[in-house]
Amino acid sequence: MRARWSDLALVPLVFGVALFVRRYALHTPLWLDEQMIARNIRDRDFGELVGRLGNNQSAPLGWLWSQRALVSLFGTDEYVLRLLPLLAAIGTLVLAWWAGRRWLGPVGAVALVTSVATSSAAIRYAAEVKQYSDDLFWTMLLLVATMVLLERPRPALRSYVLWWSVAAVACLCSMGAMLATPVCAMVVVGAGWRRAGLRAVAPFLIWLAAFTVHYLASLRYVVGSDYMTAFWGRRGYPPADAGPRELAGWAWDRLVVLGRDPLGLSPHDLELVSHLFWLLVVLGCLAAAWRRRSFGVLLAGVVVFGYVLAVAEIVPLYMRMAIWILPAVYVAIGFAADAGARLVVASVRARRVHAGGLAGAAAVLLVGALLAPLIVARAGPQRVAASDERAATRWLAGLHRPGDLTLVLSSSRHTVGWYADSLRPRQEPVFAPPPAGAPCTGTELSAVVDGYRRVLIYGNPKPGQPTRTGEQLRADAAAVGTVVATGSYGPAVIALVVDVRPAAERAPAGCYRLL
Repeated sequence: MRARWSDLALVPLVFGVALFVRRYALHTPLWLDEQMIARNIRDRDFGELVGRLGNNQSAPLGWLWSQRALVSLFGTDEYVLRLLPLLAAIGTLVLAWWAGRRWLGPVGAVALVTSVATSSAAIRYAAEVKQYSDDLFWTMLLLVATMVLLERPRPALRSYVLWWSVAAVACLCSMGAMLATPVCAMVVVGAGWRRAGLRAVAPFLIWLAAFTVHYLASLRYVVGSDYMTAFWGRRGYPPADAGPRELAGWAWDRLVVLGRDPLGLSPHDLELVSHLFWLLVVLGCLAAAWRRRSFGVLLAGVVVFGYVLAVAEIVPLYMRMAIWILPAVYVAIGFAADAGARLVVASVRARRVHAGGLAGAAAVLLVGALLAPLIVARAGPQRVAASDERAATRWLAGLHRPGDLTLVLSSSRHTVGWYADSLRPRQEPVFAPPPAGAPCTGTELSAVVDGYRRVLIYGNPKPGQPTRTGEQLRADAAAVGTVVATGSYGPAVIALVVDVRPAAERAPAGCYRLL
């Protein structure tokens, strides 16, 4: 492989890998969402990962099996659980570099790879036990594979078989890639029908078989999920019964929402920055179409299809649920920068200033102005959570004795279940004070601890009921016993060991409902 100017994109590639690895190396404790999916991976075998997952979780079956294989081989350390997301993020960078090298000049290639390297979504999910990093990788792979096929004058049958096979594997490993497949397939079939006829369509059966298996084994438990509907609400959908004007307003406002998350653009004047960014995306799609019409249709089609799915209330266009459109967006940014640079070069070679050269210079400068703050921000110090639930629960597990009772706030049940499942028996109390003058209709804490000599109390309260329960448990601990050990693992973390006093020596304590 001969060196070329596009290989300047290796600089942001190395920068991006460093950012991903730096985040991964923090080795932070799993947070709630990670704990819930990780408990499914750890506590179920391969066969049990088929079907409805516990804790209202969902993930592609291929991703689940890959994670289960890693856990079986290397254990459940955070480094192991986050290895696949890290590799997927790095793989996305490599694909972006390869695409830039093949289709773009040095400016476009650098812009494309820098967009991926500084992506807040790519950095975050490179070190998180969730499938969204795989969504970036498989969708980028599908886009690149589609563009390679489109540029061939007369693809052979094996080329279509290979493309549909890649789409089938992507379907098993990434829900995002599965959403992008209809757009890619329509472009492939539309461009190849005159040249290949049924050869372009017949291998579709490969993808259909993979999709059917995946749907029956896993996806049918996610589609129409009441929990997912309640969780996302209408945050990623247009207003109910919206007319054309309201729908257009929602679509316009969505540009800023996506600019905040998952794009993670500069927060300074986010509205202006988001609109300029999306203007470049539109120009990039037009530049891609100028190079090859099907390229532009492909890139624009992915973003438009994201809007279609949201309007149809199938997939919300919001936060991580929209991460699958990012590869097309980043490739479009690369084409915009590349077109601008080519116009500037043409102007210089003509030795005169013309409108095209000025427009090209403006486009290149705009791309640089949007990406430069992201480079500075991503290279800055990393924020680390003030609380360490991993250390707190393991500290309590080290002090646990047979016969101890553990009281856990509901917001921390998965933390204990992941890091210190040996803390048994355990209860989840919820503070439920009766109306003034009325008796307790739940269970008084004194009755909860009857029969135990020691009680371990743990929680990292979140806003709402767990915070109220945590504050009451702190107060009631002194009423029913003596606090003999306190763990300091964060400003909000409650980690107490309490020696229980005889019933006659206890002060009145609060009323609780036990989950």
